[in-house]
Amino acid sequence: MGKIGFIERLSIKKQLISTFILIMLLSLVLTAVTYILGFWWLTSSSWFNPANHYEQKIPAIAAYSRSLGEAVLDPASRPKLEEKIPGEGIKYQVMDAGGKALYGTLTGPVFKQKGDLVQRLNTSFSRQPSIGLGGVITKIVPVTSSSGELRGAIALEYKLEVTSNGGPGSADILKFALNICFLAAPFIYIALFTYIFAARFGRRISRPVHELIDASERIRRQDLDFTITYKAANELGLLTDSFEKMRAALKDSLLREWKLEQERRDMMDAIAHDLRTPMTIIQGNVEMLTDTAGVIPRDKLEERLRVVEGNIQRVNRLIQDIQVASEKDMEYFPLYVKETDVAEFAGAKEREIRYLCAGKQIRLEYTVTDERPEPYPVYMDVQRVGQVLDNVITNSLRYVPEKGSLIVSLTIREKDIRYEICDTGPGFNEADIPNLFRKFYKGDKGQTGLGLYTARVICDKHGGGIQAFNRPEGGACITFTVRTDMHNRESGQ
Repeated sequence: MGKIGFIERLSIKKQLISTFILIMLLSLVLTAVTYILGFWWLTSSSWFNPANHYEQKIPAIAAYSRSLGEAVLDPASRPKLEEKIPGEGIKYQVMDAGGKALYGTLTGPVFKQKGDLVQRLNTSFSRQPSIGLGGVITKIVPVTSSSGELRGAIALEYKLEVTSNGGPGSADILKFALNICFLAAPFIYIALFTYIFAARFGRRISRPVHELIDASERIRRQDLDFTITYKAANELGLLTDSFEKMRAALKDSLLREWKLEQERRDMMDAIAHDLRTPMTIIQGNVEMLTDTAGVIPRDKLEERLRVVEGNIQRVNRLIQDIQVASEKDMEYFPLYVKETDVAEFAGAKEREIRYLCAGKQIRLEYTVTDERPEPYPVYMDVQRVGQVLDNVITNSLRYVPEKGSLIVSLTIREKDIRYEICDTGPGFNEADIPNLFRKFYKGDKGQTGLGLYTARVICDKHGGGIQAFNRPEGGACITFTVRTDMHNRESGQ
Protein backbone atom coordinates (compact mmCIF):
# COMPACT_ATOMS: atom_id res chain seq x y z
CA MET A 1 0.00 0.00 0.00
CA GLY A 2 1.07 3.57 -0.57
CA LYS A 3 2.34 6.00 2.02
CA ILE A 4 -0.02 8.02 4.19
CA GLY A 5 -0.12 11.68 3.16
CA PHE A 6 -0.18 14.65 5.53
CA ILE A 7 -3.89 15.33 4.96
CA GLU A 8 -4.72 11.67 5.53
CA ARG A 9 -3.14 11.81 8.98
CA LEU A 10 -5.68 14.42 10.11
CA SER A 11 -9.04 13.62 11.65
CA ILE A 12 -12.03 13.34 9.31
CA LYS A 13 -13.38 16.67 10.60
CA LYS A 14 -10.07 18.44 9.96
CA GLN A 15 -9.80 16.83 6.53
CA LEU A 16 -13.22 18.22 5.58
CA ILE A 17 -12.35 21.70 6.88
CA SER A 18 -8.97 21.69 5.13
CA THR A 19 -10.56 20.50 1.90
CA PHE A 20 -13.18 23.27 2.02
CA ILE A 21 -10.52 25.93 2.65
CA LEU A 22 -8.40 24.62 -0.22
CA ILE A 23 -11.38 24.63 -2.58
CA MET A 24 -12.26 28.24 -1.75
CA LEU A 25 -8.65 29.46 -1.80
CA LEU A 26 -7.79 27.83 -5.11
CA SER A 27 -11.06 29.00 -6.65
CA LEU A 28 -10.34 32.58 -5.54
CA VAL A 29 -6.77 32.50 -6.87
CA LEU A 30 -7.74 31.03 -10.23
CA THR A 31 -10.66 33.44 -10.57
CA ALA A 32 -8.27 36.37 -10.07
CA VAL A 33 -5.84 34.85 -12.57
CA THR A 34 -8.70 34.38 -15.03
CA TYR A 35 -9.75 38.04 -14.68
CA ILE A 36 -6.17 39.24 -15.18
CA LEU A 37 -5.55 37.03 -18.19
CA GLY A 38 -8.95 37.95 -19.63
CA PHE A 39 -8.27 41.66 -19.31
CA TRP A 40 -4.84 41.24 -20.89
CA TRP A 41 -6.32 39.27 -23.76
CA LEU A 42 -9.07 41.82 -24.36
CA THR A 43 -6.62 44.70 -24.47
CA SER A 44 -4.07 42.96 -26.67
CA SER A 45 -6.35 41.10 -29.08
CA SER A 46 -7.12 42.58 -32.53
CA TRP A 47 -10.61 41.15 -32.31
CA PHE A 48 -11.65 43.75 -29.75
CA ASN A 49 -11.52 47.50 -29.31
CA PRO A 50 -10.41 48.97 -26.01
CA ALA A 51 -12.95 50.75 -23.83
CA ASN A 52 -11.71 54.23 -24.89
CA HIS A 53 -11.61 53.35 -28.59
CA TYR A 54 -14.45 55.73 -29.56
CA GLU A 55 -13.37 58.36 -27.06
CA GLN A 56 -10.11 58.67 -28.98
CA LYS A 57 -12.05 59.57 -32.16
CA ILE A 58 -13.89 62.51 -30.55
CA PRO A 59 -11.10 65.14 -31.08
CA ALA A 60 -10.91 64.38 -34.84
CA ILE A 61 -14.73 64.62 -35.19
CA ALA A 62 -14.76 67.91 -33.25
CA ALA A 63 -12.00 69.34 -35.44
CA TYR A 64 -13.87 68.32 -38.62
CA SER A 65 -17.11 69.92 -37.39
CA ARG A 66 -15.29 73.19 -36.62
CA SER A 67 -13.82 73.14 -40.12
CA LEU A 68 -17.34 72.99 -41.56
CA GLY A 69 -18.44 75.91 -39.42
CA GLU A 70 -22.11 76.91 -39.64
CA ALA A 71 -22.54 74.64 -42.67
CA VAL A 72 -22.67 71.64 -40.36
CA LEU A 73 -26.09 72.86 -39.18
CA ASP A 74 -27.47 72.29 -42.65
CA PRO A 75 -28.93 68.76 -43.05
CA ALA A 76 -27.20 68.67 -46.44
CA SER A 77 -23.89 68.25 -44.55
CA ARG A 78 -25.10 65.03 -42.93
CA PRO A 79 -23.43 62.64 -45.41
CA LYS A 80 -20.07 64.35 -45.01
CA LEU A 81 -20.36 64.38 -41.20
CA GLU A 82 -21.36 60.71 -40.99
CA GLU A 83 -18.28 59.79 -42.99
CA LYS A 84 -16.26 60.91 -39.95
CA ILE A 85 -18.59 59.53 -37.26
CA PRO A 86 -18.60 55.69 -36.90
CA GLY A 87 -22.26 54.79 -36.77
CA GLU A 88 -21.73 51.57 -34.74
CA GLY A 89 -20.03 53.19 -31.76
CA ILE A 90 -21.04 56.87 -31.70
CA LYS A 91 -24.45 58.46 -31.88
CA TYR A 92 -24.73 62.19 -32.66
CA GLN A 93 -27.26 64.98 -32.76
CA VAL A 94 -26.84 68.36 -34.46
CA MET A 95 -28.88 71.10 -32.69
CA ASP A 96 -29.35 74.83 -32.96
CA ALA A 97 -28.34 77.38 -30.33
CA GLY A 98 -31.59 76.78 -28.48
CA GLY A 99 -30.95 73.05 -28.15
CA LYS A 100 -33.51 72.03 -30.78
CA ALA A 101 -32.54 68.86 -32.69
CA LEU A 102 -31.86 69.41 -36.40
CA TYR A 103 -30.73 65.90 -37.44
CA GLY A 104 -28.63 62.96 -36.31
CA THR A 105 -28.76 59.39 -35.04
CA LEU A 106 -29.36 60.39 -31.42
CA THR A 107 -33.09 60.73 -30.86
CA GLY A 108 -34.86 62.77 -28.25
CA PRO A 109 -33.81 66.01 -26.59
CA VAL A 110 -30.35 66.10 -25.09
CA PHE A 111 -31.16 68.96 -22.71
CA LYS A 112 -34.36 69.61 -20.83
CA GLN A 113 -33.83 73.39 -20.68
CA LYS A 114 -32.33 75.85 -23.14
CA GLY A 115 -29.77 77.16 -20.68
CA ASP A 116 -28.26 73.73 -20.23
CA LEU A 117 -26.61 73.81 -23.66
CA VAL A 118 -24.42 76.80 -22.83
CA GLN A 119 -23.34 75.23 -19.52
CA ARG A 120 -22.31 71.94 -21.20
CA LEU A 121 -20.29 73.36 -24.10
CA ASN A 122 -16.89 71.63 -24.50
CA THR A 123 -17.68 69.27 -21.64
CA SER A 124 -18.33 65.56 -21.29
CA PHE A 125 -20.98 64.16 -19.01
CA SER A 126 -22.86 60.95 -18.38
CA ARG A 127 -26.38 61.41 -19.59
CA GLN A 128 -27.57 57.87 -18.70
CA PRO A 129 -26.78 55.84 -15.58
CA SER A 130 -24.59 52.85 -16.43
CA ILE A 131 -25.26 49.29 -15.27
CA GLY A 132 -22.47 46.79 -15.61
CA LEU A 133 -19.20 47.49 -17.40
CA GLY A 134 -18.43 50.86 -19.02
CA GLY A 135 -20.66 53.96 -19.13
CA VAL A 136 -22.57 56.24 -21.60
CA ILE A 137 -20.72 59.55 -22.15
CA THR A 138 -22.02 62.64 -24.01
CA LYS A 139 -19.58 65.20 -25.43
CA ILE A 140 -20.90 68.67 -26.49
CA VAL A 141 -18.96 70.29 -29.39
CA PRO A 142 -19.97 73.96 -30.09
CA VAL A 143 -20.73 75.23 -33.62
CA THR A 144 -19.78 78.93 -34.06
CA SER A 145 -19.87 81.48 -36.83
CA SER A 146 -16.80 83.03 -38.39
CA SER A 147 -17.16 85.87 -35.90
CA GLY A 148 -17.23 83.41 -32.97
CA GLU A 149 -20.92 83.70 -32.25
CA LEU A 150 -22.61 80.46 -30.98
CA ARG A 151 -24.87 79.02 -33.69
CA GLY A 152 -25.51 75.52 -32.33
CA ALA A 153 -23.77 72.37 -31.13
CA ILE A 154 -23.13 68.73 -31.89
CA ALA A 155 -23.79 66.14 -29.15
CA LEU A 156 -21.59 63.03 -29.53
CA GLU A 157 -22.65 60.03 -27.41
CA TYR A 158 -20.45 56.93 -26.97
CA LYS A 159 -19.80 54.16 -24.46
CA LEU A 160 -16.68 53.49 -22.44
CA GLU A 161 -16.54 49.71 -22.89
CA VAL A 162 -14.76 47.02 -24.80
CA THR A 163 -16.35 46.54 -28.17
CA SER A 164 -16.06 44.00 -30.94
CA ASN A 165 -14.75 44.48 -34.42
CA GLY A 166 -17.63 42.35 -35.66
CA GLY A 167 -20.84 43.39 -37.32
CA PRO A 168 -23.91 45.09 -35.86
CA GLY A 169 -25.06 43.60 -32.55
CA SER A 170 -21.79 41.86 -31.87
CA ALA A 171 -20.96 44.30 -29.06
CA ASP A 172 -24.09 43.33 -27.12
CA ILE A 173 -23.35 39.66 -27.62
CA LEU A 174 -19.75 40.21 -26.46
CA LYS A 175 -20.86 42.12 -23.40
CA PHE A 176 -23.33 39.40 -22.45
CA ALA A 177 -20.70 36.69 -22.93
CA LEU A 178 -18.09 38.54 -20.86
CA ASN A 179 -20.52 39.18 -18.05
CA ILE A 180 -21.51 35.52 -18.00
CA CYS A 181 -17.87 34.38 -17.98
CA PHE A 182 -16.78 36.78 -15.27
CA LEU A 183 -19.75 35.99 -13.06
CA ALA A 184 -19.59 32.23 -13.65
CA ALA A 185 -15.81 31.84 -13.26
CA PRO A 186 -15.83 31.52 -9.42
CA PHE A 187 -18.65 28.99 -9.47
CA ILE A 188 -17.01 26.98 -12.24
CA TYR A 189 -13.77 26.76 -10.25
CA ILE A 190 -15.63 25.90 -7.04
CA ALA A 191 -17.48 23.09 -8.83
CA LEU A 192 -14.26 21.85 -10.46
CA PHE A 193 -12.20 21.78 -7.27
CA THR A 194 -15.09 20.31 -5.30
CA TYR A 195 -15.19 17.40 -7.75
CA ILE A 196 -11.39 16.95 -7.66
CA PHE A 197 -11.06 17.09 -3.88
CA ALA A 198 -14.19 15.00 -3.33
CA ALA A 199 -12.71 12.31 -5.58
CA ARG A 200 -9.41 12.42 -3.65
CA PHE A 201 -11.24 12.35 -0.33
CA GLY A 202 -13.28 9.40 -1.58
CA ARG A 203 -10.10 7.51 -2.49
CA ARG A 204 -8.63 8.24 0.94
CA ILE A 205 -11.77 6.88 2.58
CA SER A 206 -12.12 3.90 0.24
CA ARG A 207 -8.61 2.57 0.92
CA PRO A 208 -9.14 1.63 4.61
CA VAL A 209 -12.77 0.69 3.93
CA HIS A 210 -11.70 -1.76 1.21
CA GLU A 211 -8.99 -3.14 3.52
CA LEU A 212 -11.60 -3.74 6.22
CA ILE A 213 -14.00 -5.37 3.75
CA ASP A 214 -11.22 -7.63 2.45
CA ALA A 215 -10.12 -8.44 6.01
CA SER A 216 -13.69 -9.35 7.00
CA GLU A 217 -13.98 -11.67 4.01
CA ARG A 218 -10.65 -13.37 4.81
CA ILE A 219 -11.68 -13.85 8.44
CA ARG A 220 -14.94 -15.37 7.20
CA ARG A 221 -12.80 -17.86 5.25
CA GLN A 222 -10.79 -18.51 8.48
CA ASP A 223 -7.70 -16.95 6.91
CA LEU A 224 -5.95 -14.90 9.59
CA ASP A 225 -2.48 -14.76 8.03
CA PHE A 226 -2.59 -11.14 6.93
CA THR A 227 -1.98 -7.67 8.33
CA ILE A 228 -3.98 -4.47 7.91
CA THR A 229 -1.38 -1.94 6.75
CA TYR A 230 -3.40 1.29 6.93
CA LYS A 231 -2.09 3.52 9.70
CA ALA A 232 -3.34 7.05 10.39
CA ALA A 233 -4.01 9.24 13.41
CA ASN A 234 -7.69 9.65 12.59
CA GLU A 235 -10.97 7.86 13.14
CA LEU A 236 -10.36 5.43 10.28
CA GLY A 237 -6.86 4.71 11.57
CA LEU A 238 -8.27 3.93 15.03
CA LEU A 239 -10.89 1.69 13.43
CA THR A 240 -8.37 -0.27 11.35
CA ASP A 241 -5.98 -0.49 14.32
CA SER A 242 -8.76 -1.91 16.51
CA PHE A 243 -9.68 -4.35 13.74
CA GLU A 244 -6.04 -5.42 13.42
CA LYS A 245 -5.80 -5.98 17.19
CA MET A 246 -9.00 -8.02 17.04
CA ARG A 247 -7.57 -10.09 14.16
CA ALA A 248 -4.33 -10.70 16.05
CA ALA A 249 -6.20 -11.68 19.22
CA LEU A 250 -8.50 -13.96 17.24
CA LYS A 251 -5.52 -15.56 15.52
CA ASP A 252 -3.77 -16.14 18.86
CA SER A 253 -6.95 -17.61 20.30
CA LEU A 254 -7.46 -19.95 17.35
CA LEU A 255 -3.81 -20.98 17.39
CA ARG A 256 -4.12 -21.80 21.08
CA GLU A 257 -7.23 -23.84 20.37
CA TRP A 258 -5.55 -25.64 17.50
CA LYS A 259 -2.47 -26.26 19.64
CA LEU A 260 -4.56 -27.61 22.52
CA GLU A 261 -6.40 -29.91 20.14
CA GLN A 262 -3.11 -31.15 18.74
CA GLU A 263 -1.78 -31.60 22.29
CA ARG A 264 -4.81 -33.73 23.16
CA ARG A 265 -4.19 -35.93 20.14
CA ASP A 266 -0.51 -36.17 21.03
CA MET A 267 -1.28 -37.15 24.59
CA MET A 268 -3.66 -39.84 23.40
CA ASP A 269 -0.86 -41.18 21.19
CA ALA A 270 1.54 -41.09 24.13
CA ILE A 271 -0.91 -42.90 26.39
CA ALA A 272 -1.53 -45.54 23.74
CA HIS A 273 2.24 -45.89 23.47
CA ASP A 274 2.57 -46.31 27.25
CA LEU A 275 -0.26 -48.84 27.43
CA ARG A 276 1.72 -51.40 25.47
CA THR A 277 4.16 -52.21 28.28
CA PRO A 278 1.67 -53.03 31.08
CA MET A 279 -0.61 -54.85 28.67
CA THR A 280 2.33 -56.95 27.45
CA ILE A 281 3.25 -57.79 31.05
CA ILE A 282 -0.33 -58.66 31.94
CA GLN A 283 -0.72 -60.83 28.85
CA GLY A 284 2.56 -62.63 29.51
CA ASN A 285 1.71 -63.37 33.13
CA VAL A 286 -1.79 -64.53 32.26
CA GLU A 287 -0.37 -66.90 29.64
CA MET A 288 2.18 -68.20 32.13
CA LEU A 289 -0.50 -68.75 34.78
CA THR A 290 -2.66 -70.53 32.23
CA ASP A 291 0.16 -72.80 31.13
CA THR A 292 1.17 -73.67 34.71
CA ALA A 293 -2.29 -73.93 36.24
CA GLY A 294 -2.32 -76.50 39.05
CA VAL A 295 1.47 -76.91 39.24
CA ILE A 296 2.74 -73.41 40.09
CA PRO A 297 3.61 -72.93 43.78
CA ARG A 298 1.34 -70.65 45.77
CA ASP A 299 4.03 -68.07 46.49
CA LYS A 300 4.87 -67.83 42.77
CA LEU A 301 1.18 -67.56 41.96
CA GLU A 302 0.73 -64.69 44.40
CA GLU A 303 3.82 -62.97 42.96
CA ARG A 304 2.45 -63.23 39.43
CA LEU A 305 -0.94 -61.97 40.57
CA ARG A 306 0.70 -58.97 42.27
CA VAL A 307 2.48 -58.16 39.01
CA VAL A 308 -0.81 -58.39 37.13
CA GLU A 309 -2.56 -56.24 39.75
CA GLY A 310 0.17 -53.61 39.64
CA ASN A 311 0.00 -53.34 35.88
CA ILE A 312 -3.79 -53.21 35.97
CA GLN A 313 -3.41 -50.19 38.27
CA ARG A 314 -1.04 -48.68 35.74
CA VAL A 315 -3.60 -49.25 33.00
CA ASN A 316 -6.28 -47.61 35.15
CA ARG A 317 -3.97 -44.65 35.71
CA LEU A 318 -3.44 -44.29 31.96
CA ILE A 319 -7.19 -44.45 31.43
CA GLN A 320 -7.49 -41.54 33.86
CA ASP A 321 -4.91 -39.75 31.73
CA ILE A 322 -7.19 -40.23 28.74
CA GLN A 323 -9.90 -38.38 30.64
CA VAL A 324 -7.42 -35.61 31.44
CA ALA A 325 -6.38 -35.46 27.79
CA SER A 326 -9.96 -34.74 26.77
CA GLU A 327 -9.82 -31.48 28.72
CA LYS A 328 -6.21 -30.41 29.16
CA ASP A 329 -3.06 -29.95 27.12
CA MET A 330 -0.41 -32.60 27.00
CA GLU A 331 1.89 -30.98 29.56
CA TYR A 332 -0.85 -30.83 32.15
CA PHE A 333 -1.51 -33.81 34.32
CA PRO A 334 -1.68 -34.19 38.10
CA LEU A 335 1.05 -35.75 40.22
CA TYR A 336 -0.14 -37.99 43.03
CA VAL A 337 2.87 -37.79 45.31
CA LYS A 338 2.89 -40.07 48.32
CA GLU A 339 5.40 -41.76 50.58
CA THR A 340 6.80 -44.75 48.76
CA ASP A 341 8.64 -47.89 49.76
CA VAL A 342 11.45 -47.43 47.27
CA ALA A 343 12.83 -50.93 47.80
CA GLU A 344 9.45 -52.49 47.01
CA PHE A 345 9.12 -50.20 43.96
CA ALA A 346 12.59 -51.18 42.74
CA GLY A 347 11.89 -54.88 43.20
CA ALA A 348 8.58 -54.75 41.35
CA LYS A 349 10.16 -52.92 38.42
CA GLU A 350 13.04 -55.41 38.33
CA ARG A 351 10.60 -58.31 37.98
CA GLU A 352 8.75 -56.53 35.15
CA ILE A 353 11.96 -55.70 33.31
CA ARG A 354 13.26 -59.27 33.67
CA TYR A 355 10.07 -60.57 32.14
CA LEU A 356 10.43 -58.17 29.19
CA CYS A 357 14.10 -59.11 28.72
CA ALA A 358 13.34 -62.82 28.82
CA GLY A 359 11.32 -62.59 25.63
CA LYS A 360 14.45 -61.54 23.68
CA GLN A 361 16.94 -63.55 25.78
CA ILE A 362 18.54 -60.32 26.96
CA ARG A 363 20.73 -60.47 30.06
CA LEU A 364 19.64 -57.98 32.74
CA GLU A 365 21.96 -56.46 35.32
CA TYR A 366 19.84 -54.65 37.92
CA THR A 367 21.51 -52.97 40.90
CA VAL A 368 20.19 -50.77 43.70
CA THR A 369 22.51 -48.52 45.73
CA ASP A 370 21.25 -46.60 48.76
CA GLU A 371 23.49 -43.59 49.50
CA ARG A 372 21.24 -42.05 52.14
CA PRO A 373 23.00 -41.46 55.46
CA GLU A 374 19.79 -42.60 57.12
CA PRO A 375 16.50 -43.96 55.73
CA TYR A 376 14.78 -40.73 54.81
CA PRO A 377 11.23 -41.21 53.50
CA VAL A 378 10.83 -41.14 49.73
CA TYR A 379 7.96 -39.12 48.23
CA MET A 380 7.10 -39.50 44.56
CA ASP A 381 4.36 -40.41 42.11
CA VAL A 382 5.04 -44.13 41.74
CA GLN A 383 2.95 -44.55 38.60
CA ARG A 384 4.60 -41.62 36.79
CA VAL A 385 8.14 -42.60 37.73
CA GLY A 386 7.36 -46.13 36.63
CA GLN A 387 6.04 -44.70 33.37
CA VAL A 388 9.37 -42.95 32.77
CA LEU A 389 11.30 -46.15 33.47
CA ASP A 390 8.98 -48.16 31.22
CA ASN A 391 9.41 -45.71 28.34
CA VAL A 392 13.19 -45.77 28.63
CA ILE A 393 13.34 -49.59 28.99
CA THR A 394 10.98 -50.09 26.05
CA ASN A 395 13.10 -47.77 23.94
CA SER A 396 16.29 -49.67 24.86
CA LEU A 397 14.82 -53.13 24.27
CA ARG A 398 13.80 -52.08 20.79
CA TYR A 399 17.47 -51.78 19.76
CA VAL A 400 19.28 -54.37 21.93
CA PRO A 401 20.03 -57.48 19.89
CA GLU A 402 19.06 -60.93 21.15
CA LYS A 403 21.36 -62.20 23.90
CA GLY A 404 22.50 -58.65 24.43
CA SER A 405 22.72 -56.92 27.79
CA LEU A 406 20.69 -54.31 29.64
CA ILE A 407 22.25 -52.63 32.68
CA VAL A 408 19.87 -50.84 35.04
CA SER A 409 21.19 -49.14 38.16
CA LEU A 410 19.15 -47.27 40.75
CA THR A 411 20.85 -44.88 43.16
CA ILE A 412 18.80 -43.68 46.13
CA ARG A 413 20.10 -40.38 47.48
CA GLU A 414 19.03 -38.00 50.21
CA LYS A 415 16.74 -35.84 48.07
CA ASP A 416 16.32 -37.78 44.84
CA ILE A 417 16.69 -41.08 43.08
CA ARG A 418 18.73 -41.64 39.96
CA TYR A 419 18.19 -44.32 37.34
CA GLU A 420 20.79 -45.19 34.72
CA ILE A 421 19.79 -47.52 31.90
CA CYS A 422 22.49 -48.67 29.48
CA ASP A 423 22.40 -51.28 26.74
CA THR A 424 24.65 -53.03 24.28
CA GLY A 425 22.75 -51.85 21.23
CA PRO A 426 24.08 -49.67 18.40
CA GLY A 427 23.81 -46.49 20.47
CA PHE A 428 22.38 -43.13 19.53
CA ASN A 429 23.17 -41.21 16.41
CA GLU A 430 25.23 -38.28 17.70
CA ALA A 431 23.11 -35.86 15.65
CA ASP A 432 19.96 -37.17 17.36
CA ILE A 433 21.09 -36.83 20.98
CA PRO A 434 20.29 -33.07 21.41
CA ASN A 435 16.78 -33.67 20.07
CA LEU A 436 15.79 -37.02 21.60
CA PHE A 437 13.49 -35.47 24.21
CA ARG A 438 11.80 -33.00 21.90
CA LYS A 439 8.18 -33.63 21.06
CA PHE A 440 7.60 -35.36 17.71
CA TYR A 441 11.32 -35.89 17.13
CA LYS A 442 11.67 -39.20 15.30
CA GLY A 443 15.24 -40.31 14.91
CA ASP A 444 13.65 -43.64 14.07
CA LYS A 445 10.94 -42.78 11.55
CA GLY A 446 8.83 -45.70 12.72
CA GLN A 447 8.23 -44.16 16.16
CA THR A 448 5.80 -41.49 17.37
CA GLY A 449 8.40 -39.20 18.89
CA LEU A 450 6.39 -39.03 22.14
CA GLY A 451 7.76 -41.71 24.51
CA LEU A 452 10.98 -39.95 25.54
CA TYR A 453 9.25 -36.57 25.37
CA THR A 454 6.66 -37.80 27.90
CA ALA A 455 9.49 -39.10 30.09
CA ARG A 456 11.15 -35.68 30.04
CA VAL A 457 7.90 -33.92 31.00
CA ILE A 458 7.35 -36.26 33.97
CA CYS A 459 10.95 -35.80 35.17
CA ASP A 460 10.61 -32.03 34.89
CA LYS A 461 7.43 -32.12 36.94
CA HIS A 462 9.24 -34.10 39.61
CA GLY A 463 11.94 -31.43 39.76
CA GLY A 464 14.49 -33.66 38.10
CA GLY A 465 15.85 -34.18 34.62
CA ILE A 466 16.78 -36.68 31.95
CA GLN A 467 19.71 -37.00 29.54
CA ALA A 468 21.10 -39.39 26.95
CA PHE A 469 24.63 -40.31 25.86
CA ASN A 470 26.62 -43.12 24.28
CA ARG A 471 28.95 -45.39 26.25
CA PRO A 472 32.60 -45.33 25.19
CA GLU A 473 32.56 -49.11 24.84
CA GLY A 474 29.41 -48.97 22.73
CA GLY A 475 25.70 -48.83 23.39
CA ALA A 476 23.28 -46.17 24.57
CA CYS A 477 22.67 -44.78 28.06
CA ILE A 478 19.85 -42.72 29.51
CA THR A 479 19.89 -41.34 33.04
CA PHE A 480 17.07 -39.60 34.82
CA THR A 481 16.52 -38.20 38.29
CA VAL A 482 13.37 -37.36 40.23
CA ARG A 483 13.12 -35.46 43.47
CA THR A 484 11.94 -37.50 46.44
CA ASP A 485 11.27 -34.66 48.91
CA MET A 486 8.07 -33.55 47.16
CA HIS A 487 5.61 -34.45 49.94
CA ASN A 488 4.36 -30.81 49.87
CA ARG A 489 3.45 -31.01 46.16
CA GLU A 490 0.57 -33.47 46.08
CA SER A 491 -1.72 -31.27 43.99
CA GLY A 492 -1.94 -31.27 40.18
CA GLN A 493 1.07 -29.67 38.53
